[in-house]
Amino acid sequence: MKNIISGCLVIGLSLLSGRAACATQQWIYIASPANPAVIYRCSLDLESGKFGELEVAADDVHTGFMAMHPTLPILYAGTSEKVAKGSPNGFVRAYHLDRKSGSLKRFCIAPTEDNGVTHIEVSPVGNVVLTCHYGGQGTSAIPLNGKGELIQKVSRIRHEGAGATKRQTRPHPHGVAIHQDGRYVCVADLGNDHVEVFGISPKGELSKSSRWHAAPGAGPRHVSFHPNGKWLYCINELDNTLVLLDFDARCGQLHEIQTISTLPDSFKETSYTAEIAIHPNGKFLYGSNRGHNSTVVCEIDPNNGKLSVVEYEPTQGDHPRFVGIDPTGSIYLAANMNSNSVVSFYVDQKTGALEPTGHILKVARPMCILFVAQE
Repeated sequence: MKNIISGCLVIGLSLLSGRAACATQQWIYIASPANPAVIYRCSLDLESGKFGELEVAADDVHTGFMAMHPTLPILYAGTSEKVAKGSPNGFVRAYHLDRKSGSLKRFCIAPTEDNGVTHIEVSPVGNVVLTCHYGGQGTSAIPLNGKGELIQKVSRIRHEGAGATKRQTRPHPHGVAIHQDGRYVCVADLGNDHVEVFGISPKGELSKSSRWHAAPGAGPRHVSFHPNGKWLYCINELDNTLVLLDFDARCGQLHEIQTISTLPDSFKETSYTAEIAIHPNGKFLYGSNRGHNSTVVCEIDPNNGKLSVVEYEPTQGDHPRFVGIDPTGSIYLAANMNSNSVVSFYVDQKTGALEPTGHILKVARPMCILFVAQE
């Protein structure tokens, strides 16, 4: 997910616990495709992890994932809309966001020309929105103008292939990650065991570049770039693994370096991974386990990007579909979809370890959380 970074600086090691010293407030926006389907907002105190009052920011919007423009106060939501039978129902809605009041005002909408939107990300250079479609056929790109408006001209690439399990009879694109220079996007496809690499032109047009083949039956779900742009991390849903990949930005090629499990060796029950998040300082990585209902916390070796497990922290709820870190690196949130809760944790700045703050927000089926600095 992309964040608008607040002006508050993280002052490392200023507290004995190793927490970041930052007393600023953030807005958090929560996608809740329940009944009714809405986007909620509330404040989050980054010193205590306490949540403010939960309010509806946008109603009648069926979205599972949202993203912010890198420089403009615009929130984009990947949605499923009511359309004529047989027509693709995937769209992107754009909202003006008031960082003082937290209000959202919809100002444009554009089709993705595919079914549903599973994941969405805005290019760091602000020229295009990328979406992928688990229940559709592939990846779509919608260009943006200088005002952040969606241009009604979609570039699409249809994925191909299948995997080794019953859930992999066809492609199921699940997560996108755009490189920091905006020239490439990596797309995790759970259905064909690929991470597809597509080129992005300055006009927002997609082209095939390369692909990485995961282990048979691994099921790549989400991918995330390290802040240095050299390493891509892939979390695999079906075999519960994390993979470190080297990314060559000159030609858009991926090379596998390391694979580790997201679960402790002692756990033998059913579990599936969900989200992946990297600390803003690039020192720690977090992945969520649904079934084990935990976050695997990993330290990142600054020399080669390799992961070593720090701990397995319970998310204090069922089915953590989304996890994320605020832009200052102070507070970590786990969204437990089946138990209708969002739980906040302090982040130890020395070790990356998580400590519950004691604050829990009750919200129906939280599926995605977006952090936005308040003014």
